[in-house]
Amino acid sequence: MVQIYKAAKGRKPGPVSLAKQLLTIDELDHAGMGVCRSHQPVVFVEGALPGEQVETRIIQKKSRHWQGQAVKVLQSSPERIEAFCPHINQCGGCQNQHIGQTDLLAHKQQAVAQLLSRQSGVSALPWQSPLQGDDRHYRRKARLAVDAQGKGGPSIGFRAKGSEKVVNIRQCAILTPALQSVLTPLLQAVKALKGVRAIGHISLLDADNQLQVCLRVTRDLPAADLAQLRILAEKCKVSLLLETAPERFEYLSGERLSASYQPATGLNLTIGPNDFIQVNSAINQAMVAQALEWLDIAPGEQILDLFCGVGNFSLPLAKAGTKVVGIEGVQAMVTRARDNAQNNGLAVDFRCMDLSDSQALLSLPVKMDKVLLDPARAGALELMPVLHKLKPGAICYVSCNPATFARDIAVLAEKGWRIDKINLMDMFPNTVHTELMALLKPSGAARKA
Repeated sequence: MVQIYKAAKGRKPGPVSLAKQLLTIDELDHAGMGVCRSHQPVVFVEGALPGEQVETRIIQKKSRHWQGQAVKVLQSSPERIEAFCPHINQCGGCQNQHIGQTDLLAHKQQAVAQLLSRQSGVSALPWQSPLQGDDRHYRRKARLAVDAQGKGGPSIGFRAKGSEKVVNIRQCAILTPALQSVLTPLLQAVKALKGVRAIGHISLLDADNQLQVCLRVTRDLPAADLAQLRILAEKCKVSLLLETAPERFEYLSGERLSASYQPATGLNLTIGPNDFIQVNSAINQAMVAQALEWLDIAPGEQILDLFCGVGNFSLPLAKAGTKVVGIEGVQAMVTRARDNAQNNGLAVDFRCMDLSDSQALLSLPVKMDKVLLDPARAGALELMPVLHKLKPGAICYVSCNPATFARDIAVLAEKGWRIDKINLMDMFPNTVHTELMALLKPSGAARKA
């Protein structure tokens, strides 16, 4: 899904404080932030673990909570480990390298359980084992920022913590090995271009059928630069594109072949350079397989797939013999999904619809046996009463934001729905991101309502 950020109106935040506090950490929240509840208001501390005493720099003060960063650990947790990335203190990504992923998931699961209990009264959750894979070498898609305005030469890398500043990177251990092999020669070549100031960002994609590098350019590059880029592409065996305007691409090298990936065995989905794709291939395939297993689908069932994108869940559902209606709010993705269905010999009813329009869903001509939804971080609050009225036999909710998930589930819980299964999915190891899947089933009260 496409999200457009708009800054909230009102007073601008005050200046950052440099005050320091000595705090003892009680627990982690669902983002992996340390929580100190003995201080009032509560303080959320990046880089701290339960049981630790940390010297904390307070960086933001709000009426109900403060935010801080651990600057010195005075009493260390036995769970603390050394960070693996040399850019840990500058780069804004992979904030949770100081704890192993199994330990982090256990803390996140506890935090999600507390969140659900507070917001919806749901307790004694039927937790299933988390979906977990390699905590490095997993990211198949990334975007590098470019800043060529500095006096010290171009900077290419990722944004710094809480800043627009671009951090030069030498390596990135979470990229797939194929992308890591391209990274060094790519950085060297782009920094040497005469027209480097025309490059806005660089997108990297390790698709199943190609390595793709796409440069967003604001004006034409010199002929000598284009020649150097073609040499780079040939050397690294990548498909190299220029995005000369939004969604307008020019191939410099490689076959004019759309990138593709497999959400399940035997299915190939094509994607455009700017299309959304789950960055962790192994976890995505495990997630799709788990959704089909939990829904316990049977051939001929009617399945509603909301926020369907290019067909990540819809096509595996259709291949299993179900009749799928896939709904997405972005027309370009619906078009791509229809092409993917046709290319895979499957019949799926893909529709473009405003998913904030609850009445539109109620007008669907077919009763749905089961529903799957995978919304963006904003969740799907408007759809919860609609899903209840549709009276499906089960709802599989895939979430990338525990806070909006808990809010949405509270609506269904009030109407008698219960969580039958739930687990975390480590789609973004070492980061603050927490993804989960839950299967909801109606109780007798929900069926009668």
